[in-house]
Amino acid sequence: MYRIKINDFNLDHSLSCGQVFRWEKKDWWTGIVNGAIVRAKQEDGELIVESSFHKELIVDYFRLDDDIQQIYASIGRDEKIASLINKYRGLRLIRQDPWECLVTYMCSSNNTIWNITNSIRRMCECFGNEIEKGFYSFPTPQALSCASLCDMSQCRLGFRAPRVLKIANIVAKGEFDLYGIKDLSYRKGREELMKIEGVGNKIADCVLLFAFGKLESFPVDTHIEQIMERYYGFNFKGPKSRKRDEMAEFARNYFGKYCGYAQEYLYLEDLG
Repeated sequence: MYRIKINDFNLDHSLSCGQVFRWEKKDWWTGIVNGAIVRAKQEDGELIVESSFHKELIVDYFRLDDDIQQIYASIGRDEKIASLINKYRGLRLIRQDPWECLVTYMCSSNNTIWNITNSIRRMCECFGNEIEKGFYSFPTPQALSCASLCDMSQCRLGFRAPRVLKIANIVAKGEFDLYGIKDLSYRKGREELMKIEGVGNKIADCVLLFAFGKLESFPVDTHIEQIMERYYGFNFKGPKSRKRDEMAEFARNYFGKYCGYAQEYLYLEDLG
C-alpha cells in the first residue's frame, strides 16, 4: 500500500462518470488495470493505493500529471462550463488500454451502462484469466479470436458479438495496428479506427480520447447531444443529420485543444 499526494483530483467523479466500466466501489474502489487488480480510495488530499504497480503507472493511469489548472483555464469559456468545473472539480480523464477501450466501447453501441458492464463482466469471466477469486483479466485478441459466436452468446452482446470477434481476429493476425494509432494525428487516427466494422464517429472518438489521449476528440452521443443543445443550441444551424459532427467541430473551436475534458464534464452533468 502507498499514498500519492493529489491536487484537484476526485476519484469518485473520475470512476463513476461513464468512461470506464470495470471498476466497482464498496469501501474501496476496485478495478482491473493491465491485467492486475488495483484498489484505491481518497483521503485528505491523498490517493491510497493497493497495487503491484509502481506509483508512476497509477499517476499515468489517472492522469494525475495533467496540468489541470491550465485545462480548466482553457475550457472554462463561459458560466455554464465553469459551473460544471466547480461542481465536478477533480474529474480526470483516464488513460485506458487501447484494446480494452476499443472492445468496451464497441459493446456500448446502443446500450445502457448497466448492460455494458454486465456483458463485459461475462466476457472477462468466459475468456479472460482469473487473477483472484471473482476478478478476471480482459480477454486478449488471441483469446477472443479462438471463440465462436456460440461461445459469445453467453456474454449477451447481441449484434455486437460478431463485430467483436471480427476485430479480435484481425488484431490477433497483425492485420490492424491498433497501438500504432497513438503516433497518428487525431484526424488520421479517426480514419483508421472507422475502418473497423461497428466503429463510427462516436466510438472512434471515445477510443482516441480515452486510450490515445487525443484531447481534441469530442465524442457526441445522446447525452452530449442533449446537453450541447441545451447549453449551446443556438450555434447549430446545419441539417439534423450533421448535427453531431457540427457539435464536435464547434467544441474543438470553442473549448480548444482540451475539449475532451469539457466533454466529460458535460457528459456527467447530463448523466445526472
